[in-house]
Amino acid sequence: TASAPGRDVEPGPGEDIIRQMIKLVKANDVPALRHALNQSMMRLGLQSFVMDVVARLNHAVGEAWMNGEFAVFEEHLYTEQMKSLLRQAIGSLPQSGRRPRILLTTVPEEQHVLGLLMAEVLLVLDGATCISLGTQTPLFDIQMAALAHRADIVAVSFSAAFPARQVAPLAGQLRELVPAHVELWVGGAGAQRVAASPCGIVLLPNLHAALDALSDWRTRH
Repeated sequence: TASAPGRDVEPGPGEDIIRQMIKLVKANDVPALRHALNQSMMRLGLQSFVMDVVARLNHAVGEAWMNGEFAVFEEHLYTEQMKSLLRQAIGSLPQSGRRPRILLTTVPEEQHVLGLLMAEVLLVLDGATCISLGTQTPLFDIQMAALAHRADIVAVSFSAAFPARQVAPLAGQLRELVPAHVELWVGGAGAQRVAASPCGIVLLPNLHAALDALSDWRTRH
């Protein structure tokens, strides 16, 4: 479902675009929706598109679904189109091979991937090397993947839909499994529900925080 990695939904110049796209989803006009999304991405550039349009659009779609304005299939339709667009955008970006090497995934039972894809776009644009495992990776497999890929950072995303009481315990388990020299980033709307950053864990409540954390990592290394 349309769950963003944080509530980066400040009003901005794209409100007309948001309304237009919501109407296209409601009209079930997939070709026109894809065209509008592509046009917006081309006009704004990838970083601005993700931070200014996708984050607000996810929020608007989520609100429409909760208010009963969207059927479940319409919300799924939007999510699938956005996932396809972001994966296509990531595939077109050159991988720099530079550090840090960031492993991205979600824990079991966390199916929401849009936030992870949005973060991956921004991190790759900023020159990081990203290795995505998709969603719902068992914790021990995350540990093994971090070692196999010589990751500098493991980044996991929790959506607003994920049970809040489980976020901190799962993050703590993962911190114990991942080697001490590997940073653990916990992002998404779910990260906002953790009262304080547990020892050895960097909380990323929004997309801006992910870019700040990347800059901070580079400063320290």
